[in-house]
Amino acid sequence: MYLDQRALTRAGIHDPLLRESYEYCRRLLVAVGDGKDIWRGSLLLPPERRPHMWAMYGFARHVDEMSELAIETGAGRTQFADWCTTTKADLESGHSCEPSVRALIHTLRTWDIGPEPAQGYLDVYLMDQRVTEYPTFDDLLNYLRPMIVEPFRMVVTIMRPTSGPTGPEGEAAALALYLTNLIRDVAEDQRLGRTYLPLEDLDRFGVTREDLAGGPMTPGIRDLVKFEVNRAQALYERGAGLPDLLHPQCRGLVRASLMFYRSYLTEIERRDYDVLSAKPRIGPAHQARMALRLGVPLVMSRARRSGTGAGPARRWEGAACS
Repeated sequence: MYLDQRALTRAGIHDPLLRESYEYCRRLLVAVGDGKDIWRGSLLLPPERRPHMWAMYGFARHVDEMSELAIETGAGRTQFADWCTTTKADLESGHSCEPSVRALIHTLRTWDIGPEPAQGYLDVYLMDQRVTEYPTFDDLLNYLRPMIVEPFRMVVTIMRPTSGPTGPEGEAAALALYLTNLIRDVAEDQRLGRTYLPLEDLDRFGVTREDLAGGPMTPGIRDLVKFEVNRAQALYERGAGLPDLLHPQCRGLVRASLMFYRSYLTEIERRDYDVLSAKPRIGPAHQARMALRLGVPLVMSRARRSGTGAGPARRWEGAACS
C-alpha cells in the first residue's frame, strides 16, 4: 500500500477524490483474476506512470465485468447500454462521478490522449452484446482493432515511445496477447455462447461451435488449436521489437508481458493443444524461472531511473464531480 500511495504522489495526483478514484481502479485489478498480474506488472514501471496503468486497465476491467453481467442476466443489457452512453458523454465532457471513468479522464488528459479510443472501446462492447461469431479472420480483426489495438496504443503512449511510431509492432503485440487469451478461453467463451475463433477456421478443420464447448478433444480440434497457436506465434515475432521502441524505463514490463503470455502457448503445445479439459495456466516454477531471466535487466533499468519523479509535464486534476 505504501508503494501505491507513493506512486500517486510521484504522479502528481494530490486531490483526495482523484486519488481515491485511482485507488479504486487499483483495487479492481487486485481483486479480480488476471488483473493481479497487471497490477504486479505495473510495479515494473517508474512510480509516476503506475497509476495511469491502473486507470486504463481498471476502467477496462470495470467495463468487462458489467458486460458479462449484462449477458448473464439479459435484463441488464439495457442498463449496460445506458451506462455506456453516459460514460461516452462523460469522456467527451471531461467530468464524471464514476470513479473508474474519473481516473481514466485524468489519465487521458495528462498524456494528451483524446477520448475517441475509449469511446470506440465502449462501442465495441455494445456490439459484443449482439455479435457472437466472426466468419473470417478479417472480421475478427475489425472487432479487435478498436477493442484491443487502440487501447493498447493508449497504454504504449504512457510508456513514451522514443523511436518514432510503434504502429506495426504495437498492433502485432496487442493482437498476439489477445489471441493467446482467446485460445485459452475457447471453451469458456463457447459456453457463454460466443465463438471468437473465425468460423472459416472451424470449417477448415471440420470443427463445430458445439465441439468447442468442452467436449472431448478430437484430431480436428487439435489441428484448429495448433493453427491458431502458430498464428499467434507469428504475431509475437512481428511484435518482438516493440520494447526497443519504448522508454528504457518501461521496456522491462513489455518484455515481461510478451514473455509471460507467450509461455501460455508453450504450455498449450506441451499439452498437445488440449484447451478443453482445463484452462491452460502457468505454474509457479515456470513463473519463477521467467522472473529470474528478467531480474537482472529490470534491476539495471531501475538503477538508471531518475530520482526526480517528474513524470508528464502537464498535470490536470479537473475530472472530479462538482
